[in-house]
Order: sequence, then C-alpha cells, then structure tokens
Amino acid sequence: MTDRLAGSGADAPAGQVAGRVGDPRRPRPDVETGPLHPSRGGGEPIDTLDDDEAGLYALVDQLRRIRALTTGGVFETDLGPLTARLREVADRLEDASASPERRQAVAWSTGDYVANCPVVGRSNALAPPVEFEILEDGTLRGEVTLGLEYQGPPACVHGGIVSLLFDVVLGRANFHAGATGMTVYLDVDYRSPTPVLEPIVVTGRQVRVDGRKIWSQGAIHADGRLCATAEGMFVEPGGLLLENRRRLAGG
Repeated sequence: MTDRLAGSGADAPAGQVAGRVGDPRRPRPDVETGPLHPSRGGGEPIDTLDDDEAGLYALVDQLRRIRALTTGGVFETDLGPLTARLREVADRLEDASASPERRQAVAWSTGDYVANCPVVGRSNALAPPVEFEILEDGTLRGEVTLGLEYQGPPACVHGGIVSLLFDVVLGRANFHAGATGMTVYLDVDYRSPTPVLEPIVVTGRQVRVDGRKIWSQGAIHADGRLCATAEGMFVEPGGLLLENRRRLAGG
C-alpha cells in the first residue's frame, strides 16, 4: 500500500491524521486558561541566582546588550574599530576559557541547570532572561519583553521561541511541583501574534501525574490578550539519562 501525502486524505479513516495512513491523531488539548490568567501575581520569586564571584553573570549582561544592539543593527559610525576591540576581548576569553566539555562537566557536577538555561539562565547569553514567581497553587508566572533578536514575522516573536518559552516554564513548573521529566510532546496553539518590544506574561502549571507521565499546561498573554497556549507531556527519566549525567559530571 502506498502512503498518502498530507492533504490528500479523503480516504483516511476517521481518527487518522492526513499523512501516513494509520497514524493516530492526538486529541487537541483542552487548556484551562483560568489559572493561567496574566492578572494573577504576587507569588514568591524562584530560580533566582545571586551574582557570582567571577563576574560571569555581569559579563553576560553586557553580551546581551551587544546582542540586542547588533540584531538588525543600523549604525551611523564605522564599526571597524569596535569590531577589532571585540575581537581582542573574544580572543582573551577564548584563551582563558575551559573547553566546552569541561564546562559541561562542571555544570552537571554542580547540578547548575538554571544558570545555563536558554530562558532563565544568567550565564546563557541566549536567555532574555525570564524571572519566574510561583503562586500558592503552584502556577509559575513571569513577565518579559523580548527584543528584535527573538523576532520571526514582523513585530512578532518567532514561533520557535514561543515553544522554547513553553518548554521551560512547563518543565520548571513540574520541577517545583515535585514531579519532573523530559519532554515527550509539546502541543502549542498559536492563538494570536506574540509581540516583540512589548511586555508579555508567561504562565505554566502542572495539571496531572500518572505514574512516570506528567502533564502540564501554559499560556502567553500580551496586554491581556491570549497569544498562545500549550500542553506538554513529560516522562520521568530512566537509567540512561542518569548514567549520562554521572558520566558528564565525571568529566
């Protein structure tokens, strides 16, 4: 039998997705947005990191400034001298830096995931970073304004960045609820454009645990408008992941 291509599925039985015949369609998630409303707040800050002794977080703050200023940069000056100075700084950092393998080993030996996270990590130049608070019912809430470096369509956050925000807020909500795992699926509904250069509110909470399986849901709002919702299913990791962590931590 020849597989049918997506969009041709007139003969596909009910409950099957257009595409490969026989693939089951996962039911669309029913996200309860009430607990995820952006007006809820007043929780306790979580995942906060004090300044480090070496000054890495302060250094990354300046990298974020450069990242924001140079994305689609328009300058009325010769950038050659500035580029030369940055190249010199980069060369000095490269000479002083440990290898990526060594940095990875140190991160896992200390369990310092938060500092390296691409959404909340103070040592990750990719991160905005988002600062979350946790409400009494376990919902996480964070406010952030994303710059042009996160733009996809004009004036809108890239859809992949929206998914990244959800993956992290749901994962951290699971962690703080006491049952956490690795992402198996992340089902995102893009309800309306998520804007850049405007404050947005990211929320997430754990909704159900069944053995090793964990479900959580989240939402993104801008000025009270619902931009996106998501449901994720996570599974507590087995021995392979734990063995990888032990191996990396050992260098």
